[in-house]
Amino acid sequence: MSVRIFVKFRTRQVLCDPSKKLKSVADAACLALLGREFDYQMDFIHSQGEIYNENSPCHIVIDCDYLHAPQTLKDVQLHCFAVEDNRQHSSLLFLRETNVHRGKIDIVPWGRHSS
Repeated sequence: MSVRIFVKFRTRQVLCDPSKKLKSVADAACLALLGREFDYQMDFIHSQGEIYNENSPCHIVIDCDYLHAPQTLKDVQLHCFAVEDNRQHSSLLFLRETNVHRGKIDIVPWGRHSS
């Protein structure tokens, strides 16, 4: 089933090496929604933000099962999350559902769109 997941976060909320932050957030979102980790063969991440800067605002758009392209993005379910501050300083990410205007997210083309 093709779905799109939007996640917003600040880099300080993801307690791992900066090179692993996107995958860590994608894993948490896919586990929360689909019951599985992010899979580079089936899913695609679009990211924006300064992932290597401390406390930088970032967001990712994950197109799950992107090879089964929809007719239009309006046909794809959209789920939006925000990473919650982790007061216990563990490596676990806590996601809460949130709302984002779909038009801003649908600007991002579906799936792998460049080589």
